[in-house]
Amino acid sequence: MSFLDTCQLYVSASGMIDDASAGAAAFFGLAPGALQGQLLLDRFDASSRDHLRALWRRWSEASAESGGPCEHALTALRADGSRMPSLGIFRLACDGEAGRFVLRLQPLADQPAPSGTQLPESFHDPLTGLPNRRGARELIEASLQMGVQAAESVTVVCIDLDNFRSINEGYGHDVAEEVLRCVGARLRQRALGLGRVCRSAGDEFLVIRRGSSSEEETRRLVPQLMRWIQEPIEVGGETLIVTASVGVATHDCAAGSFDALMQRAGYAMSRAKRLGRNTWYFASRDPIPRLQHQALKTRLYRALEQGRLALHYQPIVDLRTGEVRAFEALMRWHDEQLGEVSPAQFIPVAEESGLMGALGAWSLEQACRQSASWLATHGATMPIAVNISAVQLQRGEFEEELLRILQEFSVQPGMLELEVTESALIHDSAHLAGLSLRLRELGVGVAIDDFGTGYSNLLYLKHFHPSKLKIDRSFVRTIASTDEDRAIVRAVIDLAHAIGARVVAEGVESGDVVRMLGELGCDEAQGYHFARPCAAQHLSAWLARARPGKALAPMA
Repeated sequence: MSFLDTCQLYVSASGMIDDASAGAAAFFGLAPGALQGQLLLDRFDASSRDHLRALWRRWSEASAESGGPCEHALTALRADGSRMPSLGIFRLACDGEAGRFVLRLQPLADQPAPSGTQLPESFHDPLTGLPNRRGARELIEASLQMGVQAAESVTVVCIDLDNFRSINEGYGHDVAEEVLRCVGARLRQRALGLGRVCRSAGDEFLVIRRGSSSEEETRRLVPQLMRWIQEPIEVGGETLIVTASVGVATHDCAAGSFDALMQRAGYAMSRAKRLGRNTWYFASRDPIPRLQHQALKTRLYRALEQGRLALHYQPIVDLRTGEVRAFEALMRWHDEQLGEVSPAQFIPVAEESGLMGALGAWSLEQACRQSASWLATHGATMPIAVNISAVQLQRGEFEEELLRILQEFSVQPGMLELEVTESALIHDSAHLAGLSLRLRELGVGVAIDDFGTGYSNLLYLKHFHPSKLKIDRSFVRTIASTDEDRAIVRAVIDLAHAIGARVVAEGVESGDVVRMLGELGCDEAQGYHFARPCAAQHLSAWLARARPGKALAPMA
């Protein structure tokens, strides 16, 4: 092989090698075609990289007419680790795109120099051949820089494969890697001309776009990307279908940065996961919550450790008698710096950070302690409903922990009810069906919360045997004026009664809704019409008016 063969590279404004001459692959010791799609920086040493970055900065505003050719000494890194001192001859590409150039390399030695040092950390992922997270940083920063003068924006589409761990565990590491290679190749081939594709983490891919394209165009692209990913993958004699949760973030080049874009895209992807996966979320240009995941996790951990969390209680009322049948325990957190932090903000952080087990155990303990206190002080036997997450239910020690808490506070199982969201049921339906049966045999009630907002799968209702269905407030609040919602609520009530479960309507805020629920045969309700959630001490006076063994009157 002669190193005097022509080595010419065609480089995009973002630093990606779009094309290469026939001799370029041999020059770098790579297979034909292997250079396309790589970052140019990946093929040179640190000093050469600095010169290349300076060149981009100098030519970011240049046109083909104003940017003359120039030369610079570079050290190329070959695939075997050897180094080739070279003369780089640069010229702007004739298509006129700012920053796009052609690089011709002429070796300054007959043979490459052996290197006793390890190759620097690569900008590319060896499994898929795509740029890795370091490569993505270079692409985004170059795109931001090149887009400033044209008042353009950069969009990052963050793609996270759903439940990819199950492929690894169920089919093995080799099949999982082949799936990643296939997804990477599919995205790179199909997104050609639409954006640059990277693999930023294990099962996370990025598509990076620069230009003046509208938000509407991006919204059309994302569902298309998701459809490409969902196409069947044939591997190891198996046909697999994968889905993805996708987050999209856009930032003006003039004010953008890699960290800001990735933070916003990651936030959007997390929102997509919380929406049920296999969907996407577009992060607006408004600032995302000022307290990010890690900081919120740290403060939540300290709040749990230092006893700064609290449970508030909202009554659940029998619609036939008007009596309070139970209380729902709702977690509250008042932070000394942040003020009231919404559960909608800190519960997802707890689930993603591994804190949900400790948080769930704390809420069960507090609810049982309160139940024991009410019984001892007022003789009140009021069941308390506690929200349980999917993460908590899947912990192997959950049943043992629950029994320990009941025994520790001498609480009868009938005084406790567990509320589980629909989304929790789809993760491990066989395990949860058995768990539900054992809990009912023990005497602990199990309710499905927010019914109607998830999958509403009749099969899991058949196997899960809930004691209650709680109809989500989104259907309840308009039943007095909307025929469709009224029909849905009636259908849920009939369904629940058919399987022997009671029905609770959430978010009741008016007397008209109460009357309509009564006419439809709903059993129980809760909402601001009856009472807002409040701390346990505010209920003491009301509980004291009830005599042991007597039904409790409605709250004032």
